[in-house]
Amino acid sequence: MARWIRTLPIIAALAPVWALADIPDPDALTALSKADLPVVAAARVATASGLQTEVESFLRDEPGHGEALVDLGSVTKTVTAVVVLHLVDAGLVSLDDELRDLLPDVPADKAGITVHQLLTHTSGLPETSGDDEEELGRDAFLSRVLAAPLGSEPGAAYLYSNPGYGALAAIVEIVTGKSYERYLIEDVLTPNDLPPIGYAAVYDEDRSILSARVRSSGYLRRPIAQASWGGAEPGWNLVGNGGLVTTAEGFLEFWSAFVDGRIVSRPLVAEALTPHVDEGDGDTFYGYGLVVEPFQDGATAYWHDGGNEAFSAEWRYFAPEGRTVFIAGPGATAFEAMEWIGEAR
Repeated sequence: MARWIRTLPIIAALAPVWALADIPDPDALTALSKADLPVVAAARVATASGLQTEVESFLRDEPGHGEALVDLGSVTKTVTAVVVLHLVDAGLVSLDDELRDLLPDVPADKAGITVHQLLTHTSGLPETSGDDEEELGRDAFLSRVLAAPLGSEPGAAYLYSNPGYGALAAIVEIVTGKSYERYLIEDVLTPNDLPPIGYAAVYDEDRSILSARVRSSGYLRRPIAQASWGGAEPGWNLVGNGGLVTTAEGFLEFWSAFVDGRIVSRPLVAEALTPHVDEGDGDTFYGYGLVVEPFQDGATAYWHDGGNEAFSAEWRYFAPEGRTVFIAGPGATAFEAMEWIGEAR
């Protein structure tokens, strides 16, 4: 399976630069009907009377309006970052904690890697640890990653790392004694009355969107478990860094609860939104599980995208307007749709 979409946080050709006047609002989503793109899209706007949300679906095999389960791809990293910050808020983990104190049998070259460095892709861990579809347990995953050579000295450079977020998921499990998915659902989502986000515990094949007809799906339209996970549930090359499923509106509700300070304290929200490290060109930065993109007019977009050959997803939150857009679909259609609505405004 091709990984260049999921493993690169910026798709330059498909990332429009929007001024404040160009920020999509819920009404703009209806314009997607003219684009003939099979996606499910949702927008949420903060208004004087509260939150206004609209979901529009243009899927050709829709299981129900707005109820389709979509593959978050690397947007999973946004969720994992929030889960880790939830641990920090509870005093179970510190952003300065080092791997030597959190994971077993950490070699000397990786012992000093911090939680902050994992969250910001500055740990030096490699970009990938293997195929998404590989059946790989947590211990085997950690052994592989901890034995791999570093791409840079910890803290020295930005190097996008899927295994880095897998390591964060492993820390969640070791610290809490629960699976990553169980802690996400039981401790982060349910107490805040948020819709389910997860892997096998959330997955319903009858509600899954179907993939594009690509090589990795045998050129058939397949549901998420077959097209992305390679089986009934994902292995540890995906856990914590990719492949979570939810609905479009479910992700919007999750993001809204986080940015409003309902999941973790506002100082930690601010920490997540901080442009901690330059991604390389001086125009985008990485916070915790998200990209920070400042504009010349004073606005800032926070976002993440992700995907593989089979699926794509992208969300964007615009400050200070408080507007969020989420789009997911088969193939690269989410990226095309986000670009389309930006140009249509």
